[in-house]
Amino acid sequence: MNSDLNYSSYLICHEHVKSVRDFLINFFEEIKGKYNHDDWVSFKIPNTDCKVNLMKGSDQELTQNVVFEISCRTMEQLNDFSKKYNIKIDNFVATETGNPYNYSYIQIPGPANICKIEVSYI
Repeated sequence: MNSDLNYSSYLICHEHVKSVRDFLINFFEEIKGKYNHDDWVSFKIPNTDCKVNLMKGSDQELTQNVVFEISCRTMEQLNDFSKKYNIKIDNFVATETGNPYNYSYIQIPGPANICKIEVSYI
């Protein structure tokens, strides 16, 4: 991988920048810097060099239904998320891999169907 490259994604929120920012700050670290202002907020995905840029972008199409996935190391961590957000853990047996495994997860919806967080444990 070329270390000279920067990787990022963006979400266009129109009038929802503040509510989506308040949601994402629960999961990602906000990056303070010269590019942040009321209509643009950047976040760092933990343990990576990847960024998520949240912007008003009223001339661009509204982003919808982006899923950020967080994988837990233990079922206890998933239980903690489940209790914190008052969401029941769902699960299913994945069989397509040849070695079936139990996949447990919750989905935490964000504002205006712009994004959501899926927290899982395998």
